[in-house]
Amino acid sequence: MEQAALPWAIIMSLFVPAVAWWVKGQASEVTRLNMLLNRTREDYMKRSDHNSDMDKVTDHMIRIEGKLDRLAEKLLESK
Repeated sequence: MEQAALPWAIIMSLFVPAVAWWVKGQASEVTRLNMLLNRTREDYMKRSDHNSDMDKVTDHMIRIEGKLDRLAEKLLESK
């Protein structure tokens, strides 16, 4: 009976630490992903913020377009 238990004890001595190491690695990966998810939630831009920023960009583009139109008119007039 003791001879049959020895291989089983050896197998379990190798298997249990390996499984424990794997579980610890998975738990640390879940913790890392949770931290990244929380960070993403904090840095996420709301739709209203995006819309207001895009409105500002559009206004600036319209001003640039007007300046370019005035410059093109001046260049055409001087010819």
